[in-house]
Amino acid sequence: MLIFYRDVHQHPGISAMEERTAEKVAAHLQRLGYAVHTGVGGHGVVGVFDNGLGKTILMRAELDALPLLEETGLPYQSKRRMIDHYGNERPVMHACGHDMNMATLLAAADLLKSAADQWKGTLLVVFQPDEEETGGAQAMVDDGLYERVPVLDIMPGQHVVPDRAGTVAIRSGPVLIAADSMRIRVIGGPCEGSINPQICVDPIPLSMRIVSELQAAVVKEIGPEEDATVACWGFHAGLPGNDYVAYADILLDIKVLKPEIRRRVLDLIRDKFLHDCRAAGAPRDPEFNTTVRAPLTSNDAAIAGSISRVFHGYCAASLVNMSFTRATEDFSTLGAAHNVPYAYWNFGGMPGDKKAPLPTNHSPFFAPEIDLTLKTGADAMALAALTFLVT
Repeated sequence: MLIFYRDVHQHPGISAMEERTAEKVAAHLQRLGYAVHTGVGGHGVVGVFDNGLGKTILMRAELDALPLLEETGLPYQSKRRMIDHYGNERPVMHACGHDMNMATLLAAADLLKSAADQWKGTLLVVFQPDEEETGGAQAMVDDGLYERVPVLDIMPGQHVVPDRAGTVAIRSGPVLIAADSMRIRVIGGPCEGSINPQICVDPIPLSMRIVSELQAAVVKEIGPEEDATVACWGFHAGLPGNDYVAYADILLDIKVLKPEIRRRVLDLIRDKFLHDCRAAGAPRDPEFNTTVRAPLTSNDAAIAGSISRVFHGYCAASLVNMSFTRATEDFSTLGAAHNVPYAYWNFGGMPGDKKAPLPTNHSPFFAPEIDLTLKTGADAMALAALTFLVT
């Protein structure tokens, strides 16, 4: 798997444009003897190994990389540039570790196939496109994933993180936060009934003021004890040559822990934009478009507990605490329509002798140690599956 890992690291594919990576994964699964489905929800790949009557287990890794310039200095670092689906030329690197997630899942698929006489059931190994923009899991489901493969019973999933290589961490309950994207258009000129649009409301300072006040408004209304944040991820206004601004487009990222708080925060943001735009004399109310970017990832207690006990028996000295984090995932979407219980854990990928601060996921310096990280991730995924497959 070392060759595979270095190859996909050096030749990454940006979200929804992972053709080469998907081809490499599909070819490897075919060599292992899995039945392979390609082109699921974009460039999604699914390997199926039917090993008799038993539970159906889905294990997932992600295909996509990030639009970042790699600065690791590795001999196999990415130098690739791509035109993204927004039309922009971007550098691309596996800054989140999806290359390692893929390599460990393929290694686990190999281990489980080799030990097929020790278990019964069906393995689904899913390689999901477009995780970074959190649309790929739903795209695979919408594209008929469960018309091609059996409905599953359990989903184990994992991700490499900047903990010490060789460690694993799992817990019950919430592990990753939920997130929504809200796109808002604040309208400026031309004003209704005016022949001078350049003297209408300027949406740029109006929008900037509203955005700068949002987080304080959330804390005041919801309370500082609740985990709820609003961040501006995009702002665009104005066209070269125009002497007035017709509108400003804002992209907000909203993260909350509790479902009941989510609705309150979304309503608060909408109400504030409406109130402040009307008070400023904007010619029209702002326009809103809200989408779920990522659901809450919350581990099933029974599934996480069973996997945790197996991990404890196998590598008790390497178990570390897993904290709730404000990262996001669409992993649970793969089983949401069928209420599939799941557990999601982390495995460490950083050398243990480092004294300086470690680069985190999404850093241009993110570079997991390979050998121990690959072994740990492969073993963890195989053990988690065998927890529910052993006869």
